[in-house]
Order: sequence, then C-alpha cells, then structure tokens
Amino acid sequence: MLTNITQILGQRIRHYRKQQKLSQEKLAELSDLHPTYIGQIERGEKNATIESIYKISLALQIPISQLLEKLDEHKSLESTDFQSHSVSDTDNIPLQIYELVSIEPKENQEFLLRMLTYAIKLKTMK
Repeated sequence: MLTNITQILGQRIRHYRKQQKLSQEKLAELSDLHPTYIGQIERGEKNATIESIYKISLALQIPISQLLEKLDEHKSLESTDFQSHSVSDTDNIPLQIYELVSIEPKENQEFLLRMLTYAIKLKTMK
C-alpha cells in the first residue's frame, strides 16, 4: 500500500504540469521517462524514485525541493482538525487547497466546490 505522501507528491507533480500546460506525454519526453510511469506517479499508484523525481523537477524547471517541500506536514490531511492546516506561504495556497480537497471522496469534493463558489459569490456581493 502506498502512502499519503506518494499521493500528495503525485498531485503536486500534476499541479505543476498542468500549470505549465504540459501533457503527461510531453512531461515524459522532457524528463526522459515513460508516459505511463508519469501517469502512475501522478495518480499515486507508483512510488517514484528520487532520480525520477529529480528528472521531473528538471523538466518542470522547478527545484526538487519544491516538489518535496513540507510533504511530511501533510500526513495529517485525513484529520478533521482544520487548525492543523496552517497557511504560511501565500504562494502555495492553491496547492494546499488542491491537496486538501483532492484526497476527499468525489461527493465531498462536489460539496466543497459548491461551498467555495457560494462563499466567493457572497464576498463579491458586499
């Protein structure tokens, strides 16, 4: 069984890949890895080697430390303690939200999306 860290790392790689508008195939080409392997890493199905993570970070043109940053702090994401999720780095807020929501079941994700959409609409009505 793979760990939550494996899933979070995969989600993080997917986030940065999509942010750069790269397909899995293009990221695979740039990192000299197989596209199937990239997909498996992103889905948290494969535990990536440090060499693969390094190749992916080079292909994404981000430091490897950025991919690995604070992974151990996300072990408690299953916890319902909202206070345990500090928002210390404003650049990572969208990623933190993505990581938090992406581990929830689909019906919870849909509910959270509706809540967030409603909250944004309320804020803009002021």
